[in-house]
Amino acid sequence: MTHPHIAAVEDNLLAFFAAADRIPLLRRDPVDDVDALHSDIAFPMFNAATNARFGEAVASRTNEVVDSFVAAGLPWMWWLTPSTTSPELEATLEARGLLREDVPGMYADLSAPLSTRPVEGLVIERTSDVESVVAGMIAGFEMPAFVQAPMTELMAAFPEAINVIGSLDGRPVATGTAYLTGPTAGLYNISTVQTARGRGIGYAVTLRLLELARAAGAEHAVLHATEAGRPVYERAGFVEVCQVPQYVWIPQQVARSVPTEAPGTGLV
Repeated sequence: MTHPHIAAVEDNLLAFFAAADRIPLLRRDPVDDVDALHSDIAFPMFNAATNARFGEAVASRTNEVVDSFVAAGLPWMWWLTPSTTSPELEATLEARGLLREDVPGMYADLSAPLSTRPVEGLVIERTSDVESVVAGMIAGFEMPAFVQAPMTELMAAFPEAINVIGSLDGRPVATGTAYLTGPTAGLYNISTVQTARGRGIGYAVTLRLLELARAAGAEHAVLHATEAGRPVYERAGFVEVCQVPQYVWIPQQVARSVPTEAPGTGLV
């Protein structure tokens, strides 16, 4: 039986993929043993597989899914969680040339008090202006400009998400999102622009999202951390409970222009 803290990490992530039918730019493979989403966008997070349920046909089905993505010739990724992976699946992905990035899945209980020192000149506000949130995220993660329009369409399809923008002396410098599924708040897209890092802004954004999520009924929070962001989230009460690794495939002709990471929570 999956530990409840690990289940919270998994369920929040997989809920997004399950809801992806809301987004016209994504096409779901008509199969019932994996969530495989395709698009025409040359960026890994818009062409992704997860939630494999292959039973004894792990190697053959994994290869079939890999073949479908490789044939499209676009960057893509396979996002694993503890209950949707196996040594055979991972070995098959590695044999097919996908590159693995280990990503900690982290959990925090929201019953404890939250406190932070104010950052002088920083104002963090909740917003429904998805376009501005995405613009800030693109700047913070230094993502290619062509991602902005599809990312805006994607995030606009989830109006229940909590989005915030952090402004320093009136200038937008940070963003963050909380995606609520039942009692779980999944924190995503926490980023700070390069010129404003190292001042505690990412930590302040994280705590503001936790406050808003708790006010909306969340009892705990989860996130996927980069190594750079991990100390900040540990300070906010998060602990690693599992790994949610990403396997990424980038065609050689576009490898120089496409980042290998899907944006998560880390540029603080």
